[in-house]
Amino acid sequence: MTDAPFTAIHTEAVDTAAFGIERSIIEPAGGRMIVQLATGQEERAALLKDAQCVLVTRAAITSDLLDQLPNLQLIVRYGVGIDTLDIPAATARGIVVAHYPHYCQPEVANHATMLLLAVARKLLEHDRSIRGGRYRGVPLGVSAPIFGETMGIVGLGNIGRQFAQRAQALGMEVIAYDPYLGDGVFATLGIGRAASLEDLLRRADHVSIHTPLTPETRHMFSDDQFALMKPTSILVNTARGPVVDQAALVTALRSHRIAGAGIDVFEVEPVPADSPLLALDNVTLTPHSAFYSERSNTLVKHLVGRTVVAFMQGRWPDEFASIPNRHEVKPRADLR
Repeated sequence: MTDAPFTAIHTEAVDTAAFGIERSIIEPAGGRMIVQLATGQEERAALLKDAQCVLVTRAAITSDLLDQLPNLQLIVRYGVGIDTLDIPAATARGIVVAHYPHYCQPEVANHATMLLLAVARKLLEHDRSIRGGRYRGVPLGVSAPIFGETMGIVGLGNIGRQFAQRAQALGMEVIAYDPYLGDGVFATLGIGRAASLEDLLRRADHVSIHTPLTPETRHMFSDDQFALMKPTSILVNTARGPVVDQAALVTALRSHRIAGAGIDVFEVEPVPADSPLLALDNVTLTPHSAFYSERSNTLVKHLVGRTVVAFMQGRWPDEFASIPNRHEVKPRADLR
């Protein structure tokens, strides 16, 4: 395996120069790095038919696609979320899956904090007003003080915990809902435990979502959940778009059932030009960019390259990546 050439392919880009870091690691180890845009799954299957490794940004790696890839041994997902990957199908076919839950935690936590403050302090409204020649042209109305208020966090994983630290630094009381954690985690972090999602929504002044997208969390927030929130509350979502029923969110914002929202992720991406979210003044939008900084972008590229090389040299790449099917998969390649 060490001596055999191997191919790693990214099928979602045209700018080959953007993958210089990965290439600088993969090619000296005897591999080929190919970057080519596939316009659909049929074209993606054709590109990947001889590849040992596929590097994924947002492409759906499905059971049907995997059936056409007899040489594939490794799926590497740039980033945290793995909801676009059919991991059981990959596992059944002996394909190892790797991703990077830790590479951008500070960036996402910072971004969620920024969205909270931007909505609370009416940042974009004031900016637009001043640029339009209207100094103090925005009615101040209700402006969330943040200090002394209660922040409710849904999902207390790594990013949720970092966001909790930032909320505490702003002088907020923090409560969280995460049914998969023991009481000791909450106690250690100085965070109150909500008995249920409904309990959190009733108690929190503002809510930030930090859950993965799973069948359980899809549309976790819809009409019933918004009805429980305070009319002065702000919702922040830097997790996954489909966790929130976007039509229900629009209704809640239009009717002032909630005061505002800071949204980085959407049910459909890119956001359609006719999305009603774009017409609302009480929402701040960013283009699924919470993960990004020069540090995180450079880091994940190095990790991807090292993951591919370690794997193709016959080693489990645990040192560089998280392997969600590590204990279930029987790899097509021998690994030590």
